[in-house]
Amino acid sequence: MNCDLFHVSNNLDKAEKQIREAAAHGAKLICLPEVFNVGYLGTCIPDMMKLAEIEDGPSLTRMRSLAKELSVFILAPILFSTPSGVENSAFLIDDTGTILGHYSKTHPVGDERTYLQRGTQYPVFETKLGKIGVVICYDVCFPETVRLLTLAGAELVLVPAAWRASYYFKEWWDLNLACRALDNLVYIAAVNRCGLSGDEIFAGKSQLVSPIGERIDSCGVQEEAILYGSVDLNRIAKERDFNTVLTDRHPEDYRPIWDTPYKEES
Repeated sequence: MNCDLFHVSNNLDKAEKQIREAAAHGAKLICLPEVFNVGYLGTCIPDMMKLAEIEDGPSLTRMRSLAKELSVFILAPILFSTPSGVENSAFLIDDTGTILGHYSKTHPVGDERTYLQRGTQYPVFETKLGKIGVVICYDVCFPETVRLLTLAGAELVLVPAAWRASYYFKEWWDLNLACRALDNLVYIAAVNRCGLSGDEIFAGKSQLVSPIGERIDSCGVQEEAILYGSVDLNRIAKERDFNTVLTDRHPEDYRPIWDTPYKEES
């Protein structure tokens, strides 16, 4: 989805059109890109925050209504206004229009670090479609994020993003998604925005990745499209019977990972 910066009504109209099309073609779980309702530009975080919403704000209210009407699950990423600050969040709505909960980005990037409050929880949502976890954009660069979700039972991890196309970022996107899937033997469904915002080009390349890190299908770099994919949760157990990286771990050896901060050499 190419999101229109600051134009919430336009983005909601476009999202609704795409959700209706996806549902008409049999989609049961529909994921939108990071901050789909506001659009994203890293140098405009304070202005984006002015459009942050609460749970019963217009964006989630509309998504809940659609989820109920169409009997689909929707992951709706928005800027979420809390009493203590604004968070970059994603809300999972079930097929009755009920909010099951939300995940807030735990690894802010760029100016997000200055202005947004980071999340600290890694919920896994147990649904009739499977056990679903969420990380947002830059979070997927950290192996620990999807590992925590996996250890909590996640079978499918959704990754809404506003991932840029500059430098080597397009390749970094692919590598991170494949590694997180293979590291944990889970499915990854990554939904990135495309198009232009200011002078920033976004990478697109939404994709579904298998539990062995293979890309099952993907969108193009600048393609605005609906990507459909099927997930076979039985495959996860089969792959874990063959690949025993999760049971062969030695967590007692890993304490220095979280005990020792990284220090750059001067």
